[in-house]
Amino acid sequence: MSRVLIPLADGFEEIETFTVVDILRRAGITVVLVGLQSGPVASVRKVNVIPDDSLDTVKVDDFDMIVLPGGQPGTANLSADLRVGRLLNEFNTAGKHIAAICAATTVLAEAGLIKGKRVTTYPSYKDKLNGAQYVDSAVVTDGTVITSQGPGTAIAFALTIVTHLADKHAADAIANDLLVHGNEQQQLIWDKYIFNNTIQSLVEAVELKDIYTQGHTKRVTEYSLSIGAKLNLSALEMRDLYLGAMLHDIGKIATENNVLNKAESLNLREGTLIREHPIKGALFIVGADNLNSIVPTILHHHERWDGTGYPARLKGEHIPLHARIVCIADAFAAMISNRSFRTAMDKEQAIREIQKKKGTQFDPFIVDVLMECLNESPYEMKDFSYYF
Repeated sequence: MSRVLIPLADGFEEIETFTVVDILRRAGITVVLVGLQSGPVASVRKVNVIPDDSLDTVKVDDFDMIVLPGGQPGTANLSADLRVGRLLNEFNTAGKHIAAICAATTVLAEAGLIKGKRVTTYPSYKDKLNGAQYVDSAVVTDGTVITSQGPGTAIAFALTIVTHLADKHAADAIANDLLVHGNEQQQLIWDKYIFNNTIQSLVEAVELKDIYTQGHTKRVTEYSLSIGAKLNLSALEMRDLYLGAMLHDIGKIATENNVLNKAESLNLREGTLIREHPIKGALFIVGADNLNSIVPTILHHHERWDGTGYPARLKGEHIPLHARIVCIADAFAAMISNRSFRTAMDKEQAIREIQKKKGTQFDPFIVDVLMECLNESPYEMKDFSYYF
């Protein structure tokens, strides 16, 4: 059975420590508490704990994982102890699991173990991660590193550790015994990065069909989210705008390759097939749990401000806002890219073309917002690849 090491320093957070100990021992995992010095260790709220052993006796080969509890000054005391830093590096070199909760993520940062990794921490410490990518989530796993946000996420954190060291069935059984339902259990079993990677895989499937649109979706999404940020859209709206932009062309999966990549003018039948892709895309998404909100964006991103677009000939503000945003982002990104039927415009040509169609093809206000975005970031847009 797995063995887990938890070093304790004066000022450790009780909930983050004892929750992990309790749940791991319920799973049959051996947990060893070690003190930085001999004698009892006092928690933040002056609960005295007698450790199982001393840090000086620890051998990395005897353990499968090290877990750092948070709390202050406990985190600062862990970070200041050179033996803890050495241990962390030895665990990392051996490819063993390392976990930290709350402020203790900064101990990993100071040890140089999380640069470039996705991690989480107590929000007030997110600027002290030494090159790691902060993720606002209860528990974040990146490779062998597991991090969590704080006392309120301790159960989800411990169950995630059980999943990695034992299996998901063991974690689910404990969650059921403890009556852990709702958000904590959901966060354990539903990884938003898996969801986001699935979305991006669907986009790759579209772009493999249409060789001239490789990278197009990412550019459309970057332009769309830049506009959305300028409009001060809420976090929920930004999420839906992201999804709508990412999946706006998903219907092209059902469009014939020779039509998508045809260099000559399309005949009537081929033009009809192309114009069907918003409907096919909407049908692809409709009914999917939690994705219904982006159906209007996919369905109407080829509507025109003057009412001459497709598929519904919506006009003006009858066109959903997100569809209007994706419409102009889609057009601009297409203009500055090579297509099967023409070469790319330069940026200034594309801007003139967008301005020319202001009030006919495009919402005039959204055109102005796009121009502001381009002026503020003239060379590249912000990378929203990992918006979630």
